[in-house]
Amino acid sequence: MARSPKNPFTFIEVLEQHVREKRVSFHVPGHHNGTVKNGDLPLPFSKIMPYDLTELAHLDDLHDADGIIQQAQDALGNLYKSKSRWLVNGSTVGNWSMLAATVKRGEQVYVQRNSHKSVWNAIEWLGLKPILLTPEIERGTGIPTVVQLETIQEAIEQYPNGKAVLLTSPTYYGDMADIRAISSFLNSVDIPLLVDEAHGAHLIHPHLPMRSAIFEGASAVVQSAHKTLPALTMGAWIHYKENIDEERLKHALASFQTSSPSYLIMASLDYARSYLENLSDDDWSSIQMSHAKFVLEMKRAGFIVKVGDDFTKVTVLTYPKNGLVFSQHLASIGIDVELAAADHVLFCLPLRELKGQEINHWIKLIKNAARHVPVIEEDETIFPFPKTNRVSSLYTFDDHPEVKRVPFEQAIGHIAGETVIPYPPGIPWILKGERITAEKIKVLTDWISLRRKLQASRHVMIKQIDVIVEEF
Repeated sequence: MARSPKNPFTFIEVLEQHVREKRVSFHVPGHHNGTVKNGDLPLPFSKIMPYDLTELAHLDDLHDADGIIQQAQDALGNLYKSKSRWLVNGSTVGNWSMLAATVKRGEQVYVQRNSHKSVWNAIEWLGLKPILLTPEIERGTGIPTVVQLETIQEAIEQYPNGKAVLLTSPTYYGDMADIRAISSFLNSVDIPLLVDEAHGAHLIHPHLPMRSAIFEGASAVVQSAHKTLPALTMGAWIHYKENIDEERLKHALASFQTSSPSYLIMASLDYARSYLENLSDDDWSSIQMSHAKFVLEMKRAGFIVKVGDDFTKVTVLTYPKNGLVFSQHLASIGIDVELAAADHVLFCLPLRELKGQEINHWIKLIKNAARHVPVIEEDETIFPFPKTNRVSSLYTFDDHPEVKRVPFEQAIGHIAGETVIPYPPGIPWILKGERITAEKIKVLTDWISLRRKLQASRHVMIKQIDVIVEEF
């Protein structure tokens, strides 16, 4: 790792100086520089609390930055060749703010169907009218990937007057859209491209096969630094270009984010920026080579492995119903995976060089876990993503519609009155406002029997769901 940083950790240094001065706290937070405690507080927390500060004059204000926070955000923008701002409520608040800055209540927005729940929540509460863009389905695995340019063109032709396109790239599984081609087309029709790039903050090196959308023409990009970089959970940032209404964006960020931002999260964001900025060419080469070695050793061990455009995401395929059991055996020997689905598990590899010794140790443990759960031995379609039209609209309503609760089998063909989300990955399986198909009910029933974690109403777990009462 490079040892002479291009930019010092200025924000962290200011916090350290504040703590060294042993200042008296007559301000919030209530632990008062960590002095309000008893012997039950673990030592690591005791050491962290003095750095949990607030908007003192010399520590700047995230919502009106003109000092040390603005300097750090400028350093971030220099790295991503954009205007950049920190987010302390995760990519969720970035997705809300991108939409609020570009699409007004009642207007249309073109949205990738396999978007995160934060996107759909924002669309509902902001009163937007979504046009659904169906992603391509990967042959062999059936995993949903990215939206093609042709789908976007078809959507604009069928449903003109949309005010923005919101895509997810990379996807949860590491697949990336052709952002350069898509943004070029959208620029020609004066429609901004918004990208939920929560899992792509690390995709910055010019030698990578595919890079962050902010380098490829997107108007605004949201990234969760905490997902792939060494930042604390909820640490994220947003990058944007000149065709985004900056005043609307700033107003949205100030409205949707907490008025008491965590200085610990912000300090970790500055560190994550510095970590990424100071990776040398040799570091990048070593990281990619070691990740490739991990994948090779997994394949040699007999696993069927999918790696998308993002080299840090590795999906291991299993027989139907074996993925969840496989993850349980992994957890029992101390290996926790990012996602466990009925028929696959997802590994998120760290952005550092993996040493040969640890790779060998991991492979041995993973093989031991797999002895109890057979994994598939050849490619076959196993992931049943909902089949829908390439482009479709979502049933929307201004007021609360009349709903009724029915058993699963009676819901087929009706419009869903609620959303059902497997978590992770947080991508809705059934969206409020879309038709419920027999396929969706079958898969949902299987998931309930397998006890897959779902974010849904309690009655869904006993195989009942709310549907819209339609007037004919």
